[in-house]
Amino acid sequence: MIATEDGVVRALKLLSSGKPIFIHDSSSREDEVDMVYHAGFIDFRKIALLRRLAGGLICFSMPKNIGEALGLRYMSDILRDVGYTELTGRTLRYGDPPNFSLWVNHRNALTGIRDTDRALTIRELDNIVKLVVDGRVGEARRKFINEFVAPGHVPILLGRGLRVRKGHTELSLALAELAGMRPSMVITEVLDEGGAMPVSKVKELASKLGTVVIEGDEIIREWEKRMNS
Repeated sequence: MIATEDGVVRALKLLSSGKPIFIHDSSSREDEVDMVYHAGFIDFRKIALLRRLAGGLICFSMPKNIGEALGLRYMSDILRDVGYTELTGRTLRYGDPPNFSLWVNHRNALTGIRDTDRALTIRELDNIVKLVVDGRVGEARRKFINEFVAPGHVPILLGRGLRVRKGHTELSLALAELAGMRPSMVITEVLDEGGAMPVSKVKELASKLGTVVIEGDEIIREWEKRMNS
């Protein structure tokens, strides 16, 4: 199933029912596709699917403002504070600053890397986002400090918003906003041997899974239309 004119609508329905979708950012940016789930639906089977079919880094995404409510900072800022300015002063060729914050495990994980462990960590991070969205920020901060270990195996990404950055983090969080879902997403790059999987090949994979490949520009247009309405 390939995204058409109603691709965003179909993507929102799929996400809302716990299905994966695929997002291609832009041929002028990373030119990569990410496999995306809403974090509220994550279980160990979905982590295994991300690992086998996508193969990139399995990341948890939340907006910057929610991260700041929890006391989180960008890892680049933390590293600058401890003297790694030269390393953090460079960006990769696509030009955007990285969204990485802390890498964490839930304290009840065994090793942190297993499918069950990463699913547990992501589900509990999603619960923390829910607390913040519900206005229970103090409870969310206590839960985060008491129940998580860093460094760990799940990287937290803090989305900067589509007005600032148009990467997979921001695109996936914009879809959550459009769907009326809490901003809590899981994204993983789809890799092929030696590089990123071509969009044409990802479309074949999406068809087998009964889902869509959506272009970043489609998400941006729909988000801007709704924000301006």
